[in-house]
Amino acid sequence: MSDMHDTRSIAGWFAGPKGENAEWFSRVIARVVDDYYAWRRNYFPEDGVTVDSALRRANEPFRDAFEDRLIELLARLKGDFPFQSPRYAAHMLSEQSLPAIAGYFAAMLYNPNNVSSEAAPVTVRLELEAASMLAAMVGYGPGHWSHLTSGGTVANIEALWVARSVKYLPLLVREVRAALGLGDGGMSADPRVLLGLSPRNALEAYASLAAEATARYAHEAGAKLARAVGEATHNVGERGLASLCAAIGSDPVLLVPESHHYCFEKAMDVLGMGRRSLVCVGVDETFRMRVDDLAARLDEIDARGRHVLAVVAVVGSTEEGAVDPVDKIVALREERERSGKASFWLHADGAYGGYLRTVTIPARCGLGSPVSRVRVGGVELEIPLRLPEHAECSALERLGECDSVTIDPHKLGYVPYPAGAICFRSNLVKPLVRQVAPYLEEAPEDLDAERASDRVGVYILEGSKPGAAAAAVWLSHSLIPLDTHGHGRLIRETIRNACELHSLLERLPTMVDGLSTRCVPLCAPGSNIVCFAFRPEMQGTDLAAINKANRTIYERFSMDPGERVYDQSFFVSRTTLSAHQYAPATVKGFLSRLGVSNEEYVREGIFLLRSVLMNPWYDQAKQRGRFFLSELAQSLYNAADEAFTPSR
Repeated sequence: MSDMHDTRSIAGWFAGPKGENAEWFSRVIARVVDDYYAWRRNYFPEDGVTVDSALRRANEPFRDAFEDRLIELLARLKGDFPFQSPRYAAHMLSEQSLPAIAGYFAAMLYNPNNVSSEAAPVTVRLELEAASMLAAMVGYGPGHWSHLTSGGTVANIEALWVARSVKYLPLLVREVRAALGLGDGGMSADPRVLLGLSPRNALEAYASLAAEATARYAHEAGAKLARAVGEATHNVGERGLASLCAAIGSDPVLLVPESHHYCFEKAMDVLGMGRRSLVCVGVDETFRMRVDDLAARLDEIDARGRHVLAVVAVVGSTEEGAVDPVDKIVALREERERSGKASFWLHADGAYGGYLRTVTIPARCGLGSPVSRVRVGGVELEIPLRLPEHAECSALERLGECDSVTIDPHKLGYVPYPAGAICFRSNLVKPLVRQVAPYLEEAPEDLDAERASDRVGVYILEGSKPGAAAAAVWLSHSLIPLDTHGHGRLIRETIRNACELHSLLERLPTMVDGLSTRCVPLCAPGSNIVCFAFRPEMQGTDLAAINKANRTIYERFSMDPGERVYDQSFFVSRTTLSAHQYAPATVKGFLSRLGVSNEEYVREGIFLLRSVLMNPWYDQAKQRGRFFLSELAQSLYNAADEAFTPSR
């Protein structure tokens, strides 16, 4: 086994499903606590104690109540889902890395607020360093602007907030140039041409404006530029989107794949564009964006006199784990620019799948042999795997050409909540969204100082946020590198595990006698998520009955409030397919395999079972003779046979 394919080191990164590393890690946490309180004691020790022995004794009743209620809390927490167990294959939750826990716990004691370095002098620096690791992972160079957020939703909204400012920036620049007597700088007077400039050219126009203003007005340039920008009629932040769009006679739209996350509907509402400004692009049978449909939509929008705020590519859809063809979308944008058509801001929603890129850094590590060892009916054998290697890796390798990328460390980064991130390709976006907050910091003197500023709070959507999250991301990614020799090993195994479960679900009826149902996967995994539904072996059952039975299966593999976690042997999640999100043409192959009609699908929708294979322990469990995925597949089939019994 080559070094990068050896999974043994992963066993040291986590506590273990039975807390196998707990004894050592408990000492680590105790050391963190001791170190923190030693820091308190040694800060001006001559100040003496405030809470003396008598006062401490007087508060013993509170301590008693505290310990009693803590025991209750600890007992109640035992009813949570066992995210650490290989028996849990439901939602995007799993183990947290030990460095991430230690980093979060250590910084949490200090309670820094990463809104500014004045409130968090250490963890703001850690945030910027951690964000730079993420930016390097997606392929950005030193001129990026990246920071942490509370999660992917805020990160996606911030990306569109910035994209909005950049979209109308050429209009603003041309107006400000005139106000400052700097000429038109070769910029067209046609708003349609200005709206079609690439993000790169729009930002370069802004940088040129700042440079020429400095050359003309010297030390007065900053004030003059700020005043002209603030008074400009094309300043979308000051005037509002509705006012600006009315002035130019064109409305914006956002292009997203059918597989987009629902937070983009939220974003349309928050940005004042309205949900009807969301235009869906078709996806193929593997739920990856169809670039031919994207091209057609772009041309249609141009013909209608509207303009594109941004195009969103999904890198790891939350339902199917699909990775959109970023490489082909980038190529389409380049082709449009060469032919004189309008360019667009390209945002990658990699909240779930951004970390998939670690299997390509510094070069593709490959996903290993296209077979896997399983145990069925007490017999070990090999089954074939359909691995998502080439198309997905080609997309991941071009992430660095997107204008912005969302990543969630608290998902595939194995970091505690809350920890999202947004990475921008260019730090020129910072002054476009800067908020005035004199109690946090003084304004930088010029554009270069603004770009180089190590401040955070005045450039982002959020205000207060935990420095503990920054410490967690920093420590985890410092120790587990974001490449094929580190984090990529873990990601590679999760993909293989999803492909193994997919293959088991498809093939089990051919390996086990007496099964009366068949599992129909939605598609082969694009990463580490498997969606599927069961139907009777013989087709002919209507969709309403199929949905009812699959809901019964889900209830068997989930847990309602008040139920005992110890009574549940495996966990899966669920989702739905609806014609409101996916056109019948998109899922026609799946409908055919399931044996249902388009009309039924449009009327009923489809209840799907879903497994997210984030757990790091399947391979190590195999080494000790436990084949959890084989057991899960068999258990699902047993439950399916029972669920369909009334309809047979």
